[in-house]
Amino acid sequence: MRRKIQQLLSLAGLREEEITLYLLLLKLHRATIGELAQESGIHLMTAYRTMKRLENQGLVQALKVNQKLSVYTPLTLEALIQRLGAKERGIRRLQLALQKLDRFLPFIDAHSGEHARGEEEPIEVLEGLDAFRGEYLKLPDLCADEFLCMGSMQNYWKVAGMSDEAPEELAFRHKRFSKNMYCRVFNTHSPESETFAKRDLQELRTTRLIDSIPVAKDYLGFTKDYVAHFICDTDNPRVVVIRHPELVNVHRKQFEQLWDSGVGA
Repeated sequence: MRRKIQQLLSLAGLREEEITLYLLLLKLHRATIGELAQESGIHLMTAYRTMKRLENQGLVQALKVNQKLSVYTPLTLEALIQRLGAKERGIRRLQLALQKLDRFLPFIDAHSGEHARGEEEPIEVLEGLDAFRGEYLKLPDLCADEFLCMGSMQNYWKVAGMSDEAPEELAFRHKRFSKNMYCRVFNTHSPESETFAKRDLQELRTTRLIDSIPVAKDYLGFTKDYVAHFICDTDNPRVVVIRHPELVNVHRKQFEQLWDSGVGA
């Protein structure tokens, strides 16, 4: 059993001397630095630094006896388990952030780090719910006389915590109406999309509902100068802002070709 615990603690990131002193303290129940150093054969200063690390990790507790002496007691593995959970969530967020980026790699500017201050990157990833909502709500301000969008509006609303009648969505449409801005939409079939499609005539919009769409789970919004790709992931909502002229042109051509071919009409 001891060997198994040692192996698991090592896999969890604990150093050899940390494992040795933690297991020794479990046996002794409470001990001073001197006692731990003597029992383990570890140098006194090394034992002191090791116990400080274990204390910072929440695996041991130091009880002051006087100004110079502390007695250490072992704590449960709960703090270590929680730390591993946080690390796992961080790795998961990293995995999600890297997903779907392969197609952008050929377009990344090798000298992007040398851009002048304030100059926007050709491809930018904005993470978090605030960016996910904020980038969407400013789309009408950045369009001219027409707004194009493609994907799953209902998935966007779900992740953003919005709906067809949410105040933010109503404000979005009001901005569009005030600029007399028409809207062309490709969306997937759902009760929500079928409901708002019925209002097309009164909302300066043409909605086409289709079963198969290039961006089936996410949402794309087109402005004058860039395309915002909203990745609708509840665990890691994010926006890929595409300003690279070649990529923007590819996305626009894809939309127009689908529209001109009569898909969903």
